[in-house]
Amino acid sequence: MAKVNIGVDLAATAQGRNWSAVAVLDGRGRLRDEPTHFRRAEELVEVVRRLDPADVVLAVDAPRSVPDWGAENYAYRSCERAAKAIDRGAGSFSGVAALYLRWYDIETKQLQGYRVIETYPRVVWKRLDLPGKPKQYPQNRQAVQQRLGELVGFSCGGFSSHQVDATLCAYVAFRYANGLAEGLGTPGEGLIYVPAKEGVSPVPPGAEVIGDHFRRFLSMRP
Repeated sequence: MAKVNIGVDLAATAQGRNWSAVAVLDGRGRLRDEPTHFRRAEELVEVVRRLDPADVVLAVDAPRSVPDWGAENYAYRSCERAAKAIDRGAGSFSGVAALYLRWYDIETKQLQGYRVIETYPRVVWKRLDLPGKPKQYPQNRQAVQQRLGELVGFSCGGFSSHQVDATLCAYVAFRYANGLAEGLGTPGEGLIYVPAKEGVSPVPPGAEVIGDHFRRFLSMRP
């Protein structure tokens, strides 16, 4: 069981108003404080590096592997197809390739040794049956904040959409650390983790290794 569960909602750029956010849950799944907005990678790394890698599971809203380029498929991974089966509006790898590039740079250069998994807040939103859809957050703000607060034991009033997504990512890290997360996709290609639904066998923590063919990250080595 991880002592600290971190969630990162990552934007593809540090420029303009494209905020990212990081949320931190304790070992009981309780949000420690209001999630922090950040732009520069150094701001995120400063938060993570205060913590012992042995105590941390970090769930990021960014691809951690690539599609099967050997089959000349650059649009979808199997995990994204599985995500679309849960939420038809879920996107493709090709739509977020810039996130892959940014996160690859952050993780391989600055977060080696930390346990990192991939998640997708939009699909987590659907799996947890939060009110409305992510794009409708402004219209359902109060109801979403209340439901999220119940999950993480924290008053989420005033949260931006980025803070909500970061909190959902951290919640997935918590579920994963406790053997309660389901891995979408084909093992070896990179999985998207979401809260396991009843009757579905969760993926044991540490069970998945991304194959070299799918550009394995250092943190995924056995």
